[in-house]
Amino acid sequence: MVWYFLWIHLCIAPGLVRASELFDEELLIKDTGTGYTVFHFNFVSKTPEYPHTKQHYDIIPKTMFQLFSKYSVDELHLSMVRGYWDDERWGRNFIMAAPTGAELWAWFAKDTLSVDRAWFELTHLLSGQFCASLGKLATSEFSVHPRWSYRPMGAARVIESEDSINRMRYAQMPGESLCSENLTPWMKLLPCKGLKGLTSLLLPTALFRSNYNAVKVDLRRICWNSACSYLGFELRQTLTIVYDRRLLYPSVLTPWSLEGLLGTKILGSCKAASSSNVFILSSPVQLKSSIPVNKTGKLPDSRIIAVLPSGQLASESVVFAPAALAKVPKEALPLISVTKYVTGSGTSEGGIKSLLVSRADFPIRLAYLDLIPWYTQVHFSTLELKAFDRETKRWHSVQPVKTHMQHSLARERMGILELIIDLPPGHQLTISYKFRRILQRWDEYPPDANHGYFLPAATISYQIPNDRLSSVENGRHPAYRDLVLPNWAHTYGHYFNESMNGRAQLRPGDGFVRIHSPVVLVTMPTPDFSMPFNALCIVCSVVAVFFGSVHKVATTQVVAKLPEDAGSKLSRMLNKLRARLSQSKPAVSLVKMQSDHTDSKKTE
Repeated sequence: MVWYFLWIHLCIAPGLVRASELFDEELLIKDTGTGYTVFHFNFVSKTPEYPHTKQHYDIIPKTMFQLFSKYSVDELHLSMVRGYWDDERWGRNFIMAAPTGAELWAWFAKDTLSVDRAWFELTHLLSGQFCASLGKLATSEFSVHPRWSYRPMGAARVIESEDSINRMRYAQMPGESLCSENLTPWMKLLPCKGLKGLTSLLLPTALFRSNYNAVKVDLRRICWNSACSYLGFELRQTLTIVYDRRLLYPSVLTPWSLEGLLGTKILGSCKAASSSNVFILSSPVQLKSSIPVNKTGKLPDSRIIAVLPSGQLASESVVFAPAALAKVPKEALPLISVTKYVTGSGTSEGGIKSLLVSRADFPIRLAYLDLIPWYTQVHFSTLELKAFDRETKRWHSVQPVKTHMQHSLARERMGILELIIDLPPGHQLTISYKFRRILQRWDEYPPDANHGYFLPAATISYQIPNDRLSSVENGRHPAYRDLVLPNWAHTYGHYFNESMNGRAQLRPGDGFVRIHSPVVLVTMPTPDFSMPFNALCIVCSVVAVFFGSVHKVATTQVVAKLPEDAGSKLSRMLNKLRARLSQSKPAVSLVKMQSDHTDSKKTE
């Protein structure tokens, strides 16, 4: 009897574990109204935290669990972006954007013996996992730990102290390009691995003909119950794509479909998915669909015009036809925008200026973060903040509320500039400083050094006050309202059902915004790398020309020849004539034999 109950327990246990591990997949589709179409894939895997380490996992890959156990990671965020989000053409970014290139930041556990060692091993692990050059970020030469701009997004408890700040590492690689080699291992982390469900829409040949690609991996601890007495793990994988339909269709008003843009259709359903939905977001223009709206059922949010199960799109094709084009209105732009550019001329001195523009009618306190590579040594004495007053039409100096500055050290440490600033309503603010270019060793230059160096993007983080959040969102068209998932929401279905559009109260994390400036290109003094090549070619040519003669002289055996007594001059001439005649006799006899042979044939 004991063996019978044990056998039943072993049969039921895998089902219970599989039921506790959840996987949800979602697709958001939006027509910007300006001729662009945005696709946002959201894949979320969740599992409880087991008291003992397992050998097999059903949803989240084992390599991701090793980040928590082996490398003491509490939270991890990795993004790889190709392109830059254009607010003026696509409208306000409705996701938490990431800077161009690669971005990596992580929080480590309190009991981590050496954060630097754990960061070193983590970057090399991710470099091999995603086929990216993330191992370059392993040292303090390319990584920093900011104070205010980044906070944990999961259940990690962080106290404002120097120890908690030192447990965080942040790095950017603005020159890292996203390609299919990075997308393939990213897809292999999904349960259906691009074969079934929404993952079957991820066709690399179609994805990389777009204007914008953003791949993100977020791994964090979450509360598994409402009291947060039990913790779990959440692996979120997102992919954002923006297509310019002018390059793919005869006209921007031509009806478009998923098959036309993504190059394929949904192939079946992913059996591991607990839910698989497609959200058609509201558009600033009238969007006609081949599926009637009454088939979508009751919508929980005005930002959605249709909710479709992915199985329905697998059985029938959906065609969308925009009725007209629209310009992005001013109120659709973000409350704060930032632009970073290079000032100065020459190859020794230069400068950086960041322009912040506020469109809000209320003051905003923000955190400004800028990373400074060691080869651009900044003079912090030249740091200057100026604000433009619309009433007086003049620029005046302002002082930051808090300042965190750290000088860069050549080949040892990256510099950091972090400011807490109060930005008045409707004002413009410039942050400028000067730097000096540092010469590098010949083996420190990257490939194609004449192209220049990309400097990391500046980061702006701010929180919209709760008393202003409702008025800001309600004053916008539903197509331009905030769609960034807050920390408490796991999926968009969960977020829409409990959004502030009618039911839920404001929660911690609502109204938080983080934006990034474009990366800037700085030219550095670069040696003429073609000079050694030219010198090598000349040397090789000279050696090749003289090698033959030198080799003959060096290897030929020299034999002494004694002079012969040839007699008088007349006798020498007769001997030469006799030698020539003796050489010509065989030829004359051969000609005579051929002529005799031909004559004999004629007589016959």
